[in-house]
Amino acid sequence: MKPGHVILGAAMVGAGALAPLWLPFGLVGGIALLALIRICWLEDNIISDLFGRDSLPPGYRNTAELRRLFFFRWFGILVEESMAEQSAHQMATAMRAEVQIWAALLLGLASTLVVQTAPFGLLVNAGVGLGLFVVALARADRLAVSLAHCEAGRALPDHLLLPSRRRILAERKR
Repeated sequence: MKPGHVILGAAMVGAGALAPLWLPFGLVGGIALLALIRICWLEDNIISDLFGRDSLPPGYRNTAELRRLFFFRWFGILVEESMAEQSAHQMATAMRAEVQIWAALLLGLASTLVVQTAPFGLLVNAGVGLGLFVVALARADRLAVSLAHCEAGRALPDHLLLPSRRRILAERKR
């Protein structure tokens, strides 16, 4: 694990925690909704399409090749490794890292919103907000592990890719 991975996670938590202080409430709600929708979409892709497979489904391979062509045509960047050549577990690991980025942002945002707007009184609001902030930092720590696996080109082990309850549900679907 590199220090930059931990710093990235902490920066996402910090950005989420500071957003309600600087941005209008409606924009904060929009960001939170966007993050939640993205998390749900990625979780569904991991569970339904990628978990338990050896190779990527054809739709994922086609999208990876189109992305590679896009970068070459528009930016002149020749991506050496095509994502289409990755295993399904490596793609799921990259998606898990993105879920953890969004979750760190969302939990940081929620921690500040609870402190500012919850109706429980100053001490209770601060305690719950601090608890959410600690949970967000734990997500940042998990993000660092996922980023280290992505950088090394390895897939996360199954117990880190999916929690046991979701892993059992995914295996029942198959």
